[in-house]
Amino acid sequence: MNTQIMTETSIKIPASVKPEGKATFVMLGTGFDEIEAIAPVDVMRRAGMEVYTVSMTENRLVRGATGNNIVADMTVADLNPSQIDWLVFPGADKSEAAVNLDKELQNIVTAHWENGGKIAAICAAPALVLGPLGIIS
Repeated sequence: MNTQIMTETSIKIPASVKPEGKATFVMLGTGFDEIEAIAPVDVMRRAGMEVYTVSMTENRLVRGATGNNIVADMTVADLNPSQIDWLVFPGADKSEAAVNLDKELQNIVTAHWENGGKIAAICAAPALVLGPLGIIS
């Protein structure tokens, strides 16, 4: 029996995407709930919506709550606020980065909301993301 021990795994990650117009952006921070993020992305894409996953970190590889690593379509640095149609926040445990936005992302979310933008928040995200920003009370 020929067995091979793997010592290193590498994958080719495609280049970050650049949306051309308005789109839906699903925000993935460390510790995001995988089902609450990926299932809506799948359903929206099947419905023909232009949807992109966005890492809330500098790295496109984001670790979910149960340890699944997801390669986001882009990072938050690539996000152009003028292209946001919808912002979608999956839930996470309150200690996780996925629901603890940095100041720059807080400003993007608040400006989007104040300009009549659409935001969806799942599970704990309404209370942990939108509540502190004064979007819901």
